[in-house]
Amino acid sequence: MELTYPINFIGHDEWLQSGFDQSLSQGDVITRDGEVIGSWRVVGYEPDNEYSSGRFEFTAFGEDVVKFDEEFASLDVRMSRGFALSTLTRTIREWYETDNPKIS
Repeated sequence: MELTYPINFIGHDEWLQSGFDQSLSQGDVITRDGEVIGSWRVVGYEPDNEYSSGRFEFTAFGEDVVKFDEEFASLDVRMSRGFALSTLTRTIREWYETDNPKIS
C-alpha cells in the first residue's frame, strides 16, 4: 500500500467508490511512515440522499472518544465533503506534529 500523504485515510477511496456505503465508512489513519495514529469514520449521513449532511470523526490510537471532528453540509458535493476532510486532516497533522516533528 502506497502512503502518499503525511496523513492517510485508509479505506476512504473505497467508501467514495461504493456510493457512500455505511459499512465502508471507517478505517485507519496512518502516517506516511506507516504508523497507525488512529481511526476515522463518517457518521450522521444518509447514503441514499446526496444532499445529506454528516460528520468526519477521528479517534486517536488507544483512545475511546472522538478527538477531532468536522461536519460537512452535503454528502455528494465534493467541495463540502472535501473541505471538511481537508480541515480534519490539517487538524490531525498539527496535533501529531506537536509530539512528532519529523512528519513531512
